[in-house]
Amino acid sequence: MTLKFQLDSLEGVEESIQALYVEKDGKFVLGIDGLPQQEDVTGLKAKVEELLGEKKAAEKARREAEDKARSEAEEAARKAGDVEGLEKSWSEKYARREAELMGQLESTNSTLLGQIRDLTVGRTATEIATTLAVPGSAKALLPHIERRLSVEQRDGKPTVVVLDAAGKLSAATLDELKAEFTNDPAFAPLIAGSKASGGGAGGHQKGGGAAQKRSEMTSVQKREYIEAHGQEAYLKLPK
Repeated sequence: MTLKFQLDSLEGVEESIQALYVEKDGKFVLGIDGLPQQEDVTGLKAKVEELLGEKKAAEKARREAEDKARSEAEEAARKAGDVEGLEKSWSEKYARREAELMGQLESTNSTLLGQIRDLTVGRTATEIATTLAVPGSAKALLPHIERRLSVEQRDGKPTVVVLDAAGKLSAATLDELKAEFTNDPAFAPLIAGSKASGGGAGGHQKGGGAAQKRSEMTSVQKREYIEAHGQEAYLKLPK
């Protein structure tokens, strides 16, 4: 039997169990020896905050000491006419600041790129998966579609582009990508109204067993059909 540490009321609790609870601040809590009191927890929290404050103060003091030492070295170099030492000091200061700014920039860029991808590729892939998949199968189809999409800056705007099976940029459009998935036997169980037969025809067989016309194929379908069946077989298809 599981006992709750704190109860608002003992109503409905067996008498043998009630004896285990003690009233405190209008609540009933289990009387457990050795349980840390609120003061102990508060004290621990205060100690942690104190240590964090000391660490921050130490880091600030270290930076201030470094800056002071550098300033003193620069002042001494000026008075001594040590141009080389002065240049070295400024170079170190510049390099450190540049590294800090580059780190901040990379972190910001990474965050922005992730947000842009979610708002473009992520949303487009979700829309395609929802459109193509049978109810309840969009999540299973989504990662396959996402792998075929990327985003590029075109005319100053993020634009979703289609990748080929090897992950390289292709000239295919989003509609052609939809058609590719619709006619791929591997995804037939997930696609609503799929034309893929699953019989090794590469999705190029239409209803009634008639061969799909070349004029009805997308560029992607044409390429895949030729790769699977050869140029001669492709030329024998109806125009």
